[in-house]
Amino acid sequence: MAGKFISSDEAETTIVETAKVLMQDGSTLNDAQYGIYAAKLVGDVLDYCHRDDFPKALVYTCADLLVKRVNDTADDTKGLKSIKMDDTQFDFAHGDVTAGTQADADFETIRPKLNLYRKIGGWS
Repeated sequence: MAGKFISSDEAETTIVETAKVLMQDGSTLNDAQYGIYAAKLVGDVLDYCHRDDFPKALVYTCADLLVKRVNDTADDTKGLKSIKMDDTQFDFAHGDVTAGTQADADFETIRPKLNLYRKIGGWS
């Protein structure tokens, strides 16, 4: 069973390395920013699953989420539906914007996978 799990530090490093390979488009993020995103993601997974060790099988899933987060961060026109140059008209996509953060919504999509590794929590 020991081969199926890694430490949180090793998970963060592996997720960042995997995400960088997946990106390959010269993202403007530096290593510290990748590390922060990965640390938050690993922490969220460990908290949700009530674990101290990280399931290796979730590395690629988390790397995909990290890439999505980086790509979402690079897109600054998310809430903008249309723009007009003369007379400066902006239309915002109010109906298309959801409450909460996109990162939270993305995390929700992997809950079925996380449930495979979740332990019963609440008792120490």
